[in-house]
Amino acid sequence: MITGQWIPLVPSILIETGEVEQVLVRGKDVAVWRSMQGHVQIWENRCPHRSVRLSLGQVQGESLVCAYHGWQFAAEDGHCQRIPAQPEQRAPKSLCARSYAVMENSGLIWYGEDALPDIDPSFEEIQLVYAGSVTISVTLPQVQDYLLEAGLTECAMHNGLSWRDDAADRRLRIYLTPTQTNVVTVHAMLLQSAKPTQCYPLLRQMRENLESEKLSHA
Repeated sequence: MITGQWIPLVPSILIETGEVEQVLVRGKDVAVWRSMQGHVQIWENRCPHRSVRLSLGQVQGESLVCAYHGWQFAAEDGHCQRIPAQPEQRAPKSLCARSYAVMENSGLIWYGEDALPDIDPSFEEIQLVYAGSVTISVTLPQVQDYLLEAGLTECAMHNGLSWRDDAADRRLRIYLTPTQTNVVTVHAMLLQSAKPTQCYPLLRQMRENLESEKLSHA
């Protein structure tokens, strides 16, 4: 397993202001949410109080509120700001939701696990529009081999998780999220001059081909 890398997690457009979603990455359950000021957070999807999924909670301003007992956790550091049952008591500094490194680049939210550099210098900001995602029940190497055979080029700086296709007018970018050991989510992004509808048949065919190949080798 490659560690210490940025992983494309979810298109930015899918996490709106005040929204929180559950996402799996490498089998890890995380909560992705955007504060009312637009700051994106990626946290372990577990309240430190009773382990309830934080993705069931609600965004209030710059905080995420657990759905169970209403504990309130601050954006950026995850520190518990308020315990409704003890409104006059300040929570200890050690009481925090676990947060992971996060950044937004080229229309995607990127997950960085624990400690990583502020921004990888190899990242280039590209104006991309979201064109669709598909989750496929195959391994990451199988998807990578498929893209290679389809004529796409691996963007080396992203460790096989970013691909491009400059053929014709599509200007396609493919980003891979290793969801679980045998599950990969494929995100299609396009330069703004291209039409997103061009990607729908490509994604559908990719899933059909890969899953058919998996069945044929079962």
